[in-house]
Amino acid sequence: MSEASQSISILVIEDDPGDFGLIRAYARQARFGSIGGKEPVVWAKTLAEGIAISKSNKPDVVLLDLSLPDSAGLATVQSIRAALPGVPIVVLTGHDDHDFAAAALQVGAQDYLVKGQFDHDVLNRVVRYALVRNALELQLNENAQRLELALAGGGLGTWNWHLPSGGIEFDERWCEILGYTLGEIEPVISSWGKLAHPEDWAIINAALEAHMRGEAPMYESEHRMRHKDGHWVWVMDRGKVVEWGGDGKPLRVAGTYLDITRQKQAEKILFDSRNYLQEQVGQMTSQLKELKDEFEDVNTTLKILLRHRGSDKLAAQNELVREINQEVAPFLLKLKKSIRDHKQTRLLDVLESNLQHLASSYGNTESSPFLFSQLTPVEIQVASMIKQGLSTKDIATSLSISPETINVHRKHIRKKLGLGNKADNLRSHLMSLFV
Repeated sequence: MSEASQSISILVIEDDPGDFGLIRAYARQARFGSIGGKEPVVWAKTLAEGIAISKSNKPDVVLLDLSLPDSAGLATVQSIRAALPGVPIVVLTGHDDHDFAAAALQVGAQDYLVKGQFDHDVLNRVVRYALVRNALELQLNENAQRLELALAGGGLGTWNWHLPSGGIEFDERWCEILGYTLGEIEPVISSWGKLAHPEDWAIINAALEAHMRGEAPMYESEHRMRHKDGHWVWVMDRGKVVEWGGDGKPLRVAGTYLDITRQKQAEKILFDSRNYLQEQVGQMTSQLKELKDEFEDVNTTLKILLRHRGSDKLAAQNELVREINQEVAPFLLKLKKSIRDHKQTRLLDVLESNLQHLASSYGNTESSPFLFSQLTPVEIQVASMIKQGLSTKDIATSLSISPETINVHRKHIRKKLGLGNKADNLRSHLMSLFV
């Protein structure tokens, strides 16, 4: 709809019939009402009458005389604003007094007209501008409310620093973060400086100067501020120059504050945990390497023992006993003292038991010559643990290999022992060989 044809309803609160008649004539000339529509101007002679009319027929604009039979002065404006919130008010005054008109604007009027000094064009412009400004103010207020909700929801405090004077405005949330009320912190930049941690000032200044020189798009700093109770609060401080002087120097900087103390505490916990885990991994890696070397020594010792199976039975048995007593036994004793893991200790007990049995039965053709001649060293270890009654999972853990690999060794052992029938129990058979 064009400006000329837009229908605008006007409530005129004016006790002088002559002034009202002139306003109505100007309104018709300005074409506030739609063609063929109802009269755009409604007349009320008193404030009370105007408020009563507006309850049943809310106007778009109010033209308000400040000298009414039942009200006068700035209180008249305040009464209409309370009765018609959000409706723009244009003051009608018979005084060419700009100070009085300015005071009316301060209490909520959008504009003013001096009686006898305007025509229909001026009335048209003032009314339409009042509508536009009022709509913008409503939108601005709505945006301000949304901003306030967003700041409150995000826990953000705000500050506004005027550089030439050194004055700085803090909001309530900014003060609450540090345990203060709004009136307890003097609104000067030195208050900020007194609360900041001395060790963090270099970081703060560097970030501020970089932004003001144009090297950074905004000021951003994580630093500590002293709480009213004495402890330190970590804050994320962000800001930006919002006003520049004619000489190109910054005049005003505005920004936000956010309490990040919990985040910093969580970061420290994660940092300490990571360092602890790295130390543990390093220690475990070193221990696993030592164990690997020690178990390789054990396997080497077993190989030495097995090399004597083809020697003279008595000489081999004597040599075997000597090597067990002089080399293997002391080593196993030392190894058992240094290991605290119960699974590894159990493995050493199995090895020690098998070595003792091997020493006692070596050369006995009825014991297990076929087993030792056919099985590999690893299969011998697996067979010995099966005989001890260990599960596949325990054997796999003790030898540091997968359960699937243990099952493969089981199949090989059964095949080499001639156990083709699945009903034959491998452990029972092994026990019979080591009688």
